Amino acid sequence: MKRQMLLSIFLMALIVFLPACLKNKEDVQAELTPVSVQLKWLHQAQFAGNYVAKEKGIYEKYGLDVEEFEEFDFEKWPIASVQNREVDFAITGGEELVIAKSQGQASNVKAVAVIFKTNPVCLYSLKSSNITKPVDFVGKTVGIERGADGEDVNVGMMYYAMMNKLGIPLEEVNEITIGYDATELLAGETDVSSGYIINEPHQVIEKGLDVDIILPASYGVNMYADVLIAHTDTIENNPELVEGFVRATLEGWQYAIEDEKEAVDIVMSYAVDSSRSHQEYMLSKAIPLIHTGDSAIGMMEREEWESVNNILLEQNVINKNVNLEDVYTLDFLNKIYKNKNT
Repeated sequence: MKRQMLLSIFLMALIVFLPACLKNKEDVQAELTPVSVQLKWLHQAQFAGNYVAKEKGIYEKYGLDVEEFEEFDFEKWPIASVQNREVDFAITGGEELVIAKSQGQASNVKAVAVIFKTNPVCLYSLKSSNITKPVDFVGKTVGIERGADGEDVNVGMMYYAMMNKLGIPLEEVNEITIGYDATELLAGETDVSSGYIINEPHQVIEKGLDVDIILPASYGVNMYADVLIAHTDTIENNPELVEGFVRATLEGWQYAIEDEKEAVDIVMSYAVDSSRSHQEYMLSKAIPLIHTGDSAIGMMEREEWESVNNILLEQNVINKNVNLEDVYTLDFLNKIYKNKNT
């Protein structure tokens, strides 16, 4: 009889407790703030930290509900998307932001953190060509990736800035425009091709060939690549949201750095049309560019933004200095790392 009474009491308590649990779960879901995010390109390991932050519940930990990551769309420019309040956050190139600022197209957009501190732009060649340094380009055919309109993008900007800094005469190099892959190098149409260390060289490696890679950043020519951007209204009026997003994204990247295998597992649920080997290569090459060891993940330096500005000036992409105070803010990174002197 006593056991039956205890069982009855337990069941009654469970009946009362269970709905309360369900309600609390619903309340937690209701408290999450929906945020929209636009990527700089298509789904790939370049954004592993974001994917990890979502799939491991890190965004939720900071009260954010990232339903999906919008892939790059030629009809929807990430900077314009933030400027027009179409998305809350986006990822774009440091040089793109400075150019947009100079043209008055990003008056209400600021960078809040950097992902790629070292730019992934590279020049690569077959190891059998014995082209190991920029001066070896003399007398050779170099392929430059350019925009659809034929204008130089960051690849060309960094290439020319490097050659100019090293004093290598461009008239002694045969330059051609190439596509965004290794086709021309593999076909023997170029001796050297440009691209991104996280991508095109692996296309050559997959063919069983060895490559030599040159990073302009290794020669003192660098521009921040992927930066996180937000609208100034969000930064000023909802700083908790921005801080939470930055914290979660950087924690996602820290997780990806510490567990590359699981990170690639997660990436593959997004990059469904790519091979695992390519995503593994991409992440392995991206990590040293993100986690440089010079400062905390995500931290930005004024000197590096000045480098972006100066390269664009030198290449006549912009015609005057941009006010860097309008380009980025360290408020959130300083709070996250509690380092007011960085």
